Amino acid sequence: MRSPSEALQGVVAVLDALGASDFRDAEIQRFMNSRGLVLQALDHKAESILGRLKAEMISTLTFNDTIVIVLKLNHVASLDDVDAFFTLLRKFFIESLRNGILFRGSIAIGSFYLDEYTNTVMGESVTDAAAWYGKADWIGIHATPRASLLVDRLLEGETRQRENVMVRYAVPMRDGSKPDLYAVNWPKGYFVRGLSPCEPGENRRAKFLESLNLHRIPAGVEQKYTHTIAFYDSIIQQQELVQKLGATHPQKTPATSKATNKRKRSTKHS
Repeated sequence: MRSPSEALQGVVAVLDALGASDFRDAEIQRFMNSRGLVLQALDHKAESILGRLKAEMISTLTFNDTIVIVLKLNHVASLDDVDAFFTLLRKFFIESLRNGILFRGSIAIGSFYLDEYTNTVMGESVTDAAAWYGKADWIGIHATPRASLLVDRLLEGETRQRENVMVRYAVPMRDGSKPDLYAVNWPKGYFVRGLSPCEPGENRRAKFLESLNLHRIPAGVEQKYTHTIAFYDSIIQQQELVQKLGATHPQKTPATSKATNKRKRSTKHS
């Protein structure tokens, strides 16, 4: 194991749960239970999502209503590393919505120092992510300006742009600005089998809106929700997901129908 005094390379996300500071006792308990379920799902799915990367390369640190997720590398992050991290965060975000937690945060790329025994992480990438994680006026996860430039550099010359997991978007900020940054493409998750929180036959957009309806919307923060809905609708339209995959989650195919179709194909080719 590398000493905490040695810098690591990798990708860092700093996320906070919206509204958690105003939670009542019952809501705090539900948040803590739900957060535990989400982190368990992250640990359970990490290796299958990350492919060639190993689950032990992911660390999570929690501070009250804030979660820091880091991808630890012994080399400068590649495009595949960044793609895998965005994919993992898409899973994390969808699981959070499924469990009633609304996260906002930012992603940075670069060096950091990590001491898991003392729950401490510091360094340039952490500072970068921490400077931006609370600035956006929405529910979602975006790369910092510096990280977005690094992603552009990594994508230069690539024919595959990775828009299934990371998309350029004018992210609404609390100061009214809308910098063009990369964001986690969590809306696409509603159209991915094995990831979508939708039940068979359930309308995907209605399921997304249901996740937002679980929470109170205090006066003055309603724009966070309208901006989040606008992002969902924009991605669905730009990527033509309803046209390609349908507005509702597909019904399960009965085993008997599968067997019948298999017999028909066998008879046809015999």
